[in-house]
Amino acid sequence: MASPEGQRGILASEPAVTGLPWLSPTPARATTSELRIGRDEIGLLHATAADLDAIDQQFGGDRLWRTAKTHLMWVHHVIDHGVYTEDIGQELHTIAGQLTTSLGWFCYDAEQQTEARVYFSEALNTAMISGDDQLATRTLSNMARQSVDLDKGREAVRFARTAERHASLWGAPPRVTALLMIRLAQGYARLGDEVSASHAIKRAWRAFDQGTSDRDPEWTGFLNEAELVCLEGMCRSDLGHHRQAVRLLDRSATLQDIEHSRNRGMCLARLANAAVQARDFDRTADAAKESLRLIEGGQSSTRNRRQLALVRDSLQAHGASPQVRDTIEMLTSRIA
Repeated sequence: MASPEGQRGILASEPAVTGLPWLSPTPARATTSELRIGRDEIGLLHATAADLDAIDQQFGGDRLWRTAKTHLMWVHHVIDHGVYTEDIGQELHTIAGQLTTSLGWFCYDAEQQTEARVYFSEALNTAMISGDDQLATRTLSNMARQSVDLDKGREAVRFARTAERHASLWGAPPRVTALLMIRLAQGYARLGDEVSASHAIKRAWRAFDQGTSDRDPEWTGFLNEAELVCLEGMCRSDLGHHRQAVRLLDRSATLQDIEHSRNRGMCLARLANAAVQARDFDRTADAAKESLRLIEGGQSSTRNRRQLALVRDSLQAHGASPQVRDTIEMLTSRIA
C-alpha cells in the first residue's frame, strides 16, 4: 500500500487516480480511429471504479467527485460511440450505473446534497430501466443514509424498506441484509422510534454474524465490525442514549483500520458530539483532536468537518470551563 504522502500525491492530480490513458479534460472529443471495446477495456473500467471507491473509504469524496464525473462522461461516450458486442454493452451500462451511484456518494460526502440526490436518482432510474436489482439495492441504501443526515427519517425508512425488497429479488447475501437493516435502524432512530430501531439493529447483527461470502458485492466491503458498531452508536445517540453511544463509538474508533480512515474520522467526530451530550468533555476533546489529526493528514470529507462544527456549536452551552473553551477555540481555528 502506498504511504499516506503518496496517496495524497495521487489525489492531488485527480485524473491520475484512474490510471486510464484515454481520460482527458475533454473525454467526449471525437477520435479518428475506431473505438473498439473488449474485455481488457472492461477490466480497466471495473478496476478504476473500484479504486475510486477504495480511495473514498480512506480519504473521503471531496477530491474524488470531479474524477468520477470525468470517468462517467467517458463511459457514456464509449456507450454512445464505441464498437462492442451485446455482452460488453451490458457490462458498460452496469459500470455506468455503479459509477453514477458512487458519484452520488462522493457528492454526498462533499456536502453537495442536491447534486448527490440527482446522481442517486439517475442511478435508480438506470436500475429500474435495466432491471438491475443489485444497483437498485445499493443506490437505495445510499439514499437512506443521506436521508438520515437530512433529518428525513420517514424517507430513510421508506428507502431502506424498498432496498430490502430489491435485495430479495437477487437473493442478496447476509452482509447486504446487515447493511440494509442498519440503514433501517438509522431511519427509525432519527424518528425517535426506539423499539423499531432496536429490532432493526438486532437483525443487522444477526445477519452480520453469518459472516462474509464470495457473493458479497464490493460495495459492502466497508461494513466491517468497526463500522457496524459505529452505525449502532449513531443510532443510540439519535435516540438520546448518549453514554451508550459514547461506549460504542469509542470501541469503533479503536477497531477501525487504516483502509477505512474516513469512517474512523467520522466515528470520532460522532463520538465527540455524543460525549458533549454525556457531559464527558475530556472524551470530547480527545476525540475531536484525533479526528482533526486525520483531516490534517489528508482526509477530504466535508461531512467530517461539518460534524466537528456541530461539536463546537454544541459546546457553546458549556463554555464556562477552561477545558471547554480550549476545545471550542481549537475547533474554530482548525476547521474554518
